[in-house]
Order: sequence, then structure tokens, then C-alpha cells
Amino acid sequence: MNNTIANTIVNKVTEEATTGFFERIFNIYNQFVGIFPEKYQWVISIIIILALAAFLWNLIKKNWLWFVLVIVLFPGIVPILQNVFNSLAKLMIGK
Repeated sequence: MNNTIANTIVNKVTEEATTGFFERIFNIYNQFVGIFPEKYQWVISIIIILALAAFLWNLIKKNWLWFVLVIVLFPGIVPILQNVFNSLAKLMIGK
């Protein structure tokens, strides 16, 4: 009994340790967006994009070195953009 609990804990910790930074961001984003009904998920994604863009714009205005950070973090924004475009395509096509 104790070995199964210990193995389960070790497997979970190992799984979390092997996931990358962006995979964790994607999982958090998908969990958050999954709370809302599917037909409103694209609206939530647009709000998140606009909030991120405003935050990054204010940050970049203060110091140009933050621009490098934006380039590094851009892959984290990709799932948000994919969700927006996929939801809009479903809305337009009706599937």
C-alpha cells in the first residue's frame, strides 16, 4: 500500500519536473479557458491578448531591453492566438 502511494507521488513529481516552462503555461491557459463555455472562449482569449499586449507595450516603453524578453516569451502567446483563430473559424463555419 505504501509503495503504491510512494510510486504515485514519485511519478507525479517526475512528470511535473520533466514538463517545460511553456508546456506549463499552455496547461494553465487551457485549464483557465476551459472554465468558460466554448462559444465564449475566443472572447476570453482576445481579452488576454489585449491585456498582455498593453502590459508589454508599457514595459517596452520604459526600457528597450524588455523587447528581448518579448521575443523570448512569444512562443507562450501562440496557444492563445491559436484558440482565437480556431474559435473564430468555428464561429464562421458553424461547426
